[in-house]
Amino acid sequence: MKDIITFRVQRWRHASICQLCQFSTAQPTRRWPLPKQFDRVNCRQNPQLRWKRALNNVLISSYPFKRRFASGVLKNAQPTSQDAALPDVVEDFRSIRQSNSVPSDESVVQLLRKCLQIAESLVQHEHGQQEKQRQEDGTNAITSLLDLYEKNASRQSSKVTQSVEQQTSESVSQIANELLQDEKVFISPKALACYTKIQTLLIKPHHFPAIFSLYANKPIPDPDSSPVKFHQQNPRSIKNAVPPELANMALDVAIEQKNLALALAIIDSTFCAPAFHRAKVFKKAALPLCGLAAAPIASYTVASWAATLQNTMDIGMATGIAFSAILAYVAFTSSVGIVAITTSNDQMVRVVWLPGMPLRHRWLREEERSALDKVAMAWGFKDPLMRGEEEGEEWETLRELIGMRGMILDKTDLMEGMQ
Repeated sequence: MKDIITFRVQRWRHASICQLCQFSTAQPTRRWPLPKQFDRVNCRQNPQLRWKRALNNVLISSYPFKRRFASGVLKNAQPTSQDAALPDVVEDFRSIRQSNSVPSDESVVQLLRKCLQIAESLVQHEHGQQEKQRQEDGTNAITSLLDLYEKNASRQSSKVTQSVEQQTSESVSQIANELLQDEKVFISPKALACYTKIQTLLIKPHHFPAIFSLYANKPIPDPDSSPVKFHQQNPRSIKNAVPPELANMALDVAIEQKNLALALAIIDSTFCAPAFHRAKVFKKAALPLCGLAAAPIASYTVASWAATLQNTMDIGMATGIAFSAILAYVAFTSSVGIVAITTSNDQMVRVVWLPGMPLRHRWLREEERSALDKVAMAWGFKDPLMRGEEEGEEWETLRELIGMRGMILDKTDLMEGMQ
């Protein structure tokens, strides 16, 4: 009779620990020394005691990591540089508002530059937090309980930091608005540039139309008067024109916020202002106009010199012929150049001029048309084949407004596939 060999399968008893701890990617827990009264025989006889021992070892070993993560949360809650600089800005602002004299332009610009530094630090910190969040989202999705605890703690601290940063940005924006709206403060070009950059970084564009209007119409305070006296300024003056780069900066923020009324108000207070048109004529057309005015004198001088170089006809007759030829050449070349500049339409996408619009108006109001074109592209479809299919109250309002200003939105002859 053959011997029968029996194999006894050993049954493993798992401790009452969650499955996530068993398959954790973290390093195995450190075994702690057992007390002397621990009896292995009792553990074999009583399996419940072994489960409790294993669970206690896991909890005890995770305690130091919990303390380390808690200290990290406290470290993130420390005040930042912009929080430390804000009280100084508030103190300077109160001193200017409570003063009965006119503040100097240097003090106003210096205060706005401090606000600009705070705004830049807020934006940099926000970009850093976004980059850190992207890196955390790209890590392995299978994490241990300790990693989950760390992420939850960091998210809670980031929420607290975001609320503090939101309050700081609101305070800085309010200080900049109230400072330039103060009747004793003169809005200089440097102050306007700092203010526009501050509100652009903080994405607070709602006061741009009011500040741009005050830049051209606000009474100028007399710095030597007590009490303060004011004198009116000419809103059509060249110096009261808002620079195009600042106007485009404010318009981009309004488009980003999807605020059509605000975008149109910014266009009306900048590109449509009489001061802007005068400034454009002075900066871009003054030199060519002076050249055209001096062309007859320069042509006669050149013709008189050229008449002395020949001996086939009378000098007076040769001077007249040369003068007429030079003047005709200058006039023809200038007229062709003016027509080419005023009728160029390569930059037009969706908004074009109505037929019959004078060429001088087309050149003078080109920035206004370009701004409306930018607004139309932001509110309409991105696909060129879908253009013209837009609907809605805002779109119809924009179409009507563009038509009232001598322009056409989505001219059929110029649309994709309609040539």
